[in-house]
Amino acid sequence: MRAVMLVAIGIVAFVGMEAVSYATHRWVMHGRGMVWHRSHHSPSTTRFEANDLFPVVFSLIGFGMFLTASLLNSAPLFWAAGGVTAYGVAYSFVHEVYIHRRVGLNVTDRRYLVWMRDSHQIHHTLGGEPYGMLFPVVSEARRAQAARREARRASTRETRSRL
Repeated sequence: MRAVMLVAIGIVAFVGMEAVSYATHRWVMHGRGMVWHRSHHSPSTTRFEANDLFPVVFSLIGFGMFLTASLLNSAPLFWAAGGVTAYGVAYSFVHEVYIHRRVGLNVTDRRYLVWMRDSHQIHHTLGGEPYGMLFPVVSEARRAQAARREARRASTRETRSRL
């Protein structure tokens, strides 16, 4: 198979993972998986949270793809596994390192990273959309709603601190 086609398979797998990530977050993590995911929506009390089990499961799926590709000598599946893994690395960097600062690295703000962080914060503030991570879609109305809620919370905190 031509190298260009294999690279294209990897890119399509990477981009397609946003849909898988969205669906998993919306219907698994906020469904039956809320048993683990709830820890992510609560104030953290420990270094690790139950939600950290999701990336372990997802990495096992990626490992299984690489193993299957090797056993079948399948270059297309290998490149698809590479795209899936690259998405997982990007997701982990954005979500754990940049947004939630769980690793302790200081990452410089960039417009795209700030957009993803702000979009994810809307999910934490209001619940619901956006469920996607690397390409989150949030309406201006929802952004305004989250800003109003955050302003009310800040005002309440300020009032309490004066008392």
